[in-house]
Amino acid sequence: MVTKNDVREAFASLGIAPGNIVLVHSSLKSLGELENGPDTVIDGIESLIGRDGTLVMPTLSQVDFFNSYKTWYMDKPSNVGYLTEYFRKLPMVYRSNQETHSVAARGKYAYHLTFEHKARGPHLCPFGEFAFADSSPWVKMYGMGTKTCFIGVSVLYNTMKHVVEGWYAEHVLSLVRDPAKRLALQNEVATFGHFTGKEIWPMYDGRRMEEEYEKAGLIRHAQCGNADIRCIDMKETCDYSYKLLSEHPEDWCNEATMAWLERCRAAM
Repeated sequence: MVTKNDVREAFASLGIAPGNIVLVHSSLKSLGELENGPDTVIDGIESLIGRDGTLVMPTLSQVDFFNSYKTWYMDKPSNVGYLTEYFRKLPMVYRSNQETHSVAARGKYAYHLTFEHKARGPHLCPFGEFAFADSSPWVKMYGMGTKTCFIGVSVLYNTMKHVVEGWYAEHVLSLVRDPAKRLALQNEVATFGHFTGKEIWPMYDGRRMEEEYEKAGLIRHAQCGNADIRCIDMKETCDYSYKLLSEHPEDWCNEATMAWLERCRAAM
């Protein structure tokens, strides 16, 4: 049976320390039997990061995703695992106000991270122009030394990949000097709607990127109960992904996006 101390020790072995901001993606059932249900995980992590730490979980809307902007409300259930839904309803947990990619947080920086998710932006993004705005928790966490942990799930579920993709797309467009040409090329980029995998967007393969992280020694592992827990440094891995994507986009982007990149280069 997994105890609070088991969770604490596993996360400590990953380098998680007092005062850290920790973002957790999870499959609660992967751990096996828990001494005190989901509180075992939450209490274990919070006892380690302490009063100066902050625990963050994604509370994304995945069910009926394409109607998210019509049906979302602040108390809408999280669809990315039982632990996230349980956590967001606990006392002193704040939630950000964005329709597709909200987060919930508790601790020292919870309010700062979740406040005004959509205040500053917009940015190119196929999930909505404010999903990863400058004022979003995702971008704030990037600059605050956040550690991202994956309980029983792979780094495939690393939501920050979409921040990296957006930064790259916007950088490419910024090099097009003629405003009219830049706007025309920008209007070709995928926006919120039906996804077929053939849209213009530098959406890279998360599984392949996880392999690159492993090769570079950027993933730490620990065992807790039946689950493998992975841990990455958010900024370090985002910067590494951006480097790989920008240096060799042909290794990561679909044909439509590569053709778009060539049109951008021709207009620079």
